[in-house]
Amino acid sequence: MTGLKQMALLDAQRSPPAWLRRLLETNFFEKCSDHPEAWRSTRSAGCCNFFCTTCAGRALCSRCLGDHAGHEIIQIRKSSSHCLVKVEDLHHLLNVSLVQTYIINGAPAVFLDERSMSGKGKKPGAETECEECGRGLQDAGSLFCSLGCKAKGIEDRLDFNVSFAVDPRRDSSGEESESASDDEDSEDLNLTRV
Repeated sequence: MTGLKQMALLDAQRSPPAWLRRLLETNFFEKCSDHPEAWRSTRSAGCCNFFCTTCAGRALCSRCLGDHAGHEIIQIRKSSSHCLVKVEDLHHLLNVSLVQTYIINGAPAVFLDERSMSGKGKKPGAETECEECGRGLQDAGSLFCSLGCKAKGIEDRLDFNVSFAVDPRRDSSGEESESASDDEDSEDLNLTRV
């Protein structure tokens, strides 16, 4: 039986980090108020498509990054006018499991917010649907279409199976270490024998 202290720890670990809420509320791809001259020279230079998880303030342009040296910076990308982040940019900060990934420019990425659906019902060819917004998902192992839906899902769920906590047994590349998988195998064997 799980004790109250362990339940509180599990609840704290599964909560979204404070910077994620701010990231989801931020407007990206707008003109930088600190560097308006960059917008005139090259639109991409003055475009705010970075976010500092250390400061968790506003969207940043490439010229703002000098003030955030040594901080954790995430680059926001756009596909079909929706913001997304490459999984490789997030995997050491945030557990994105159970979120539908999409291949954008050859790399897996996740959308920040739910995207409205045109028409009614599940998208043709979809295996399952998002537990928060009902959007059709292609991957049967996914429960959410975006980080925003996962954050809402965590707030709505009473079980502890959905979390943003990064597994400490994973190495910096996001791969599970050999000792971690050995431990899991032995746990599975113990559970089977009982």
